[in-house]
Amino acid sequence: MNKKIVAFILAGTMSAMALSGCGSSSSETSSSQSDAAGVSSAVSESTESNEGTTAAALDENEKFTLKIYGPGLLSSQGETGAVDMVTGLETPGYNVIVDRWNELHPNVTLDIEGAPWDSWQSAVQTAALSGDLDIILHGATLTSLVEPLDDYLASEPDFASQIYTTETRRTTDYNDLSIPTTTGIPYTLNPEIAYIDTQILKDYGVDLPDKNWTWEDLLEIAKKTTGTDPVTGKQTYGVQIDSMDNANNLYTNFQLIATAYDAKVFTYGKTVEDSTVDYTSDKSVKVFQMIQDLGQYCSPEVKEGVNISYALTADNDTAIRYCQNSYTHYEETETAGVSDRYLFLPMPVIEEGEHKGDPSIFKGCNNIAICNTSKHKDWAWEFIKFLVTDPTCVQWFIDCTQFPNATSGLDNVTEAMGDKAEPVITALKALPDDFSNSTTEYYNNVSFGPVPATLGVVTHDLVNDTTTAEEAAQTMQSTIEEYLNTQ
Repeated sequence: MNKKIVAFILAGTMSAMALSGCGSSSSETSSSQSDAAGVSSAVSESTESNEGTTAAALDENEKFTLKIYGPGLLSSQGETGAVDMVTGLETPGYNVIVDRWNELHPNVTLDIEGAPWDSWQSAVQTAALSGDLDIILHGATLTSLVEPLDDYLASEPDFASQIYTTETRRTTDYNDLSIPTTTGIPYTLNPEIAYIDTQILKDYGVDLPDKNWTWEDLLEIAKKTTGTDPVTGKQTYGVQIDSMDNANNLYTNFQLIATAYDAKVFTYGKTVEDSTVDYTSDKSVKVFQMIQDLGQYCSPEVKEGVNISYALTADNDTAIRYCQNSYTHYEETETAGVSDRYLFLPMPVIEEGEHKGDPSIFKGCNNIAICNTSKHKDWAWEFIKFLVTDPTCVQWFIDCTQFPNATSGLDNVTEAMGDKAEPVITALKALPDDFSNSTTEYYNNVSFGPVPATLGVVTHDLVNDTTTAEEAAQTMQSTIEEYLNTQ
């Protein structure tokens, strides 16, 4: 976790303990980030320490069922595991997690029910009406349904120091919009990474970029590598921008580039009415223009959003792709025998603002939250700590080709991926305090109505040259203002 977050949590520990009535362990875990043995001994020591805390706060003789529901990794893996259709890699099911939990807490039964991503939010809302839901998988965005976790974190700084980040949201469900509230804890993280086909660049005589590259550098490479490959004679394309086949996720492109140009759109006040939105600034227009420029060097399939493949294979026609799931993409290159062909890089650097020099920011995650109607909130918090930092769980994430939020777990990923893990670690270490994809200064899909849908439409139109950057900016502005006027 970022040092400023840890310092804040440590400073607030005594007052939070008085408010929450929770105890905390006094053991330090400074070695958790340097232990090279994989899932480090620091995590194991913390688990033992947390068990000591549990003994004082929780009744281990109490028999009940902890109800867990939602989408994400546990759902996709299922109880017995899954097989990747590209690599053929078999990954384990969540029965590994259940077995380990039963060793530690045999009297508390886990009832895990996965949910598909299709209409998952309404499915979770329906499940919460039952009154017996304790934990919501991927629930951090459902702010009206989940328990704020800041006091829980403040009461246990040892746990907080072992993770890279939390999931925060700006919502009037707890505070005013200017104050981020921790609504969930990620158990896996998935930063955006760029994948460069070095063979295509070599064929065109284009130099490889380094970690200090900019979006203008990316655009220039895309321009130079779109055409007929001078060596193979095949058609190649310069770039595949992310999520053109998923309108709900097209905002990724705006948010990434907006962080690079420090193109802040939202200025948060206490309420939505007190906040301001400006998509028409010169910086925002510059972001839309970059999206349109990149679109000119995408394949027709990418522009149309059909038949898009993210796989890194020997039969590749695109110089630069950027997306998440870098561990899976590493496995693809290993399976295809082309690992040396692909360069993994952090995203282009941020050029302005307090995070200048860091990679452009975007990270996906699998997160976990406490349902605010749970009758077993202390046990739900215990399960969150267990899932995020227990060595068996951390290794399970890695075995499922995911990056754990527990800092020590990345040592195992480095061992597995070699130097291709470095850009992921760079991106995770650079995550700013209180960053959330959902409620940033660049994007908000919680409180401002049609932002996600409209941003998806204008991104598609920009890539296909049916609107201009200025028109896209005005469309966003007019749509949001119309929404705000109806509130």
